[in-house]
Amino acid sequence: ERRSCVCLLFLMDQRYVEAQFPQACTTQEALDDRICCPLWNGSPCGSRFNRGTCAPHSPQPLPKSKDYREHWPSVFYDTVCTCYGNYDGFDCGQCSPGWTGPTCTQRHHVLRKEITDMTESERVNFFESLQKAKTTTSSRYKILISNDTTVKDNYEFHHATVYDLYVWLHYYAAKSFYGTHNNAAHMGPAFPFWHRVFLLFIEREIRDLTGNQDFYIPYWDWTRNPYCNICINRHSHSRINHCDYSSSNWCSLLFFSPLQPICPYTEGNIICTPTTDESVHVLRQPGTDPLFNTLPTIQDVIETLEMGTYDTSPYDRTATNSFRNKLEGFEITHASPQLRSSMHNLVHNYLNGTVSDVPIAANDPIFMVHHSFIDKLLEVWLRSHTNASYPESNEVFPPQRAHSNMAPFFPLRTNAYYWDRTTELLGYSYLNHSILVIIYGS
Repeated sequence: ERRSCVCLLFLMDQRYVEAQFPQACTTQEALDDRICCPLWNGSPCGSRFNRGTCAPHSPQPLPKSKDYREHWPSVFYDTVCTCYGNYDGFDCGQCSPGWTGPTCTQRHHVLRKEITDMTESERVNFFESLQKAKTTTSSRYKILISNDTTVKDNYEFHHATVYDLYVWLHYYAAKSFYGTHNNAAHMGPAFPFWHRVFLLFIEREIRDLTGNQDFYIPYWDWTRNPYCNICINRHSHSRINHCDYSSSNWCSLLFFSPLQPICPYTEGNIICTPTTDESVHVLRQPGTDPLFNTLPTIQDVIETLEMGTYDTSPYDRTATNSFRNKLEGFEITHASPQLRSSMHNLVHNYLNGTVSDVPIAANDPIFMVHHSFIDKLLEVWLRSHTNASYPESNEVFPPQRAHSNMAPFFPLRTNAYYWDRTTELLGYSYLNHSILVIIYGS
């Protein structure tokens, strides 16, 4: 029997970058007018229904940059939707996280479980929802593709699936900005908050796609085993295997050649058969790199949560005594001094595949359950450090400064916007598995 698998192939040429844009804002008229105010029920931003207004945004006074991504979304639009109250989305047609109902006045809450604690039916539903997102073309967004982010107007728009929009969004923010090693989502204070919003984005898109408003992204507690317990056949549907046709029906390949990808972008589903080309590498090979052959431990987590300051100067990968940098994994924990990375970074490196390359990492579905756990640890730390605050410093890389817009999300939110918004206010909380309640809190 011939079996095909869903796949996504990414070019590794450093010139390329992609992002998601509302379809209504990709027309030549919208780009010429520099206005992104899509209609909701016949009026821009749902203004007739008092959901929002079409208004100029106020760009932050940031240093001039050759890379247009640093000033989101100023290179594209001067005017965008500003949503009122609990309304959200690029056209104010959705509810903010934690709210539901026709007028977004009803509270909504889901409980994110550890993935191996989900019931069989919950795991099946989770994978089937991911599969639907992977194979359904988005009716809301297009992706922007550019081969040089220093040249204005050097881009084009393409259709993509719902899941691939999520992947492209991470790619846009995670690619190094021109002339630096920095980006909008890593190696700085925005790291955990950017990824929190990122997970909320795909969670809501999948809810809208499937009609299941209780869909949630589980977390993977990688301290429970010294190996990837969800990469192997120990739980029939809890594993996230890279080419397992019987459960997740997922295959994702990493393409290292700058040549035309084997699966070109199409307006429909991206379907292909696996290739044996030597330039193509499988999704992950956990534990096979001798430099990163283990996962973080409970001791690493405890040490990270004991850090007293959220972030410290110079607010990058070299920061010391920084909760953010220790959580991200650039500051090595004392519990694992022999390692080249720890915590978040170590998990990416341990998996040794697509997820190990930051810009394309979200192509592996294990990415989201890993980051759900990182988000859980962030919430634990914030609850015990109520006097902490987002850094207000010009040392911070401009796209990650407190009052810079978090790229590339709509509606516009600053990096510091989510600091005081707990997971409960955002409509979710984490269910502890019983053996670690004392360590991670309730």
